[in-house]
Amino acid sequence: MSKTKIIKTANYIIKILIIILSFGFIAYRLFYKQNVTELFDSFSLLVSNPLALLTIIIVFVLMLLNWSLESIKWRLLISKIENVSFIKSFMAVWAGLTSGIFTPNRIGEYFGRSFILEKANRWEGVFITFTGSLSQLLVTLTMGTISAFFFVGSINKLSYEYNLLLLYGSMATTVIVTLLTGLFYFRISWVKRFVQKLIPGKYARFSSHFDVLSKYKIKELINVLILSFIRYVVFSFQFYILFRLCKVNLPLVDGLMLISIIYLIMTAIPTFALTELGVRGSVSILLLDIYFNNINQNTSYLSAGIMLAAFLIWFINLIIPSIIGGIFVFRLKFFRS
Repeated sequence: MSKTKIIKTANYIIKILIIILSFGFIAYRLFYKQNVTELFDSFSLLVSNPLALLTIIIVFVLMLLNWSLESIKWRLLISKIENVSFIKSFMAVWAGLTSGIFTPNRIGEYFGRSFILEKANRWEGVFITFTGSLSQLLVTLTMGTISAFFFVGSINKLSYEYNLLLLYGSMATTVIVTLLTGLFYFRISWVKRFVQKLIPGKYARFSSHFDVLSKYKIKELINVLILSFIRYVVFSFQFYILFRLCKVNLPLVDGLMLISIIYLIMTAIPTFALTELGVRGSVSILLLDIYFNNINQNTSYLSAGIMLAAFLIWFINLIIPSIIGGIFVFRLKFFRS
């Protein structure tokens, strides 16, 4: 067998393995590990209302806007090593979702996207993708930290079960982490020094690939950060719309504040993409329980609505794109001729 045929066969086998692992993991989490039958039933009753169906359509449109913004951001960043069209960038982002859905903290996304590059160095593509993720992380930390301060300040009563020392210690830690993330982001070339000290033995193998991080000017990083912020507003507003749809009636400002804290807490919890449903639902119930108890409102009837909203945002924004992204996995090239 010729070298070209071997490469084509190897590429094809890896693509099939990714599809099997991704779809298998989705099926396992949805229909075996997670009992989502009740959630699907609740959703079916929900969309029987024409107004509810219109709301779901709006959420779907916002999902496309969300990932389009991410595609624009990645295209802007990756242009330092290779020019790609918006369509190709969009395919890379969705193929990355499929590739990363069964990996811890979706780390497979970094590699999945880079394999769509035709000529550029893949490792440089991974580090550039990391830069884009760092910008999104910085927005999440900043908005979550600001919201947490307002939330804690608005609580009139804290029962004995909430440890104040732990609470304020966590907030101080969050502020420090946010500042350090911002420092690393705007001095992204420092990552090179950090990795050199972290893994000095293996650093030599990747040292030349880190040079791409020094190519970004402050203005470019600010533009990427603005795109990350707009994207953050989009998927936060999606979550708020779904809360309202599921009869969790929150004022707009309070709702967005609580959603920012939910995303902040989720950022701190290492997880697989397909276990986010349980984490997101649990964190949402905990925070909303504190919020509604603070205004002397019973929350026992809201748990089902909160879980349904968490399920919908997870399913629409992550699972559906991951399934469709399986089509784009076939555009990836793991080995070049």
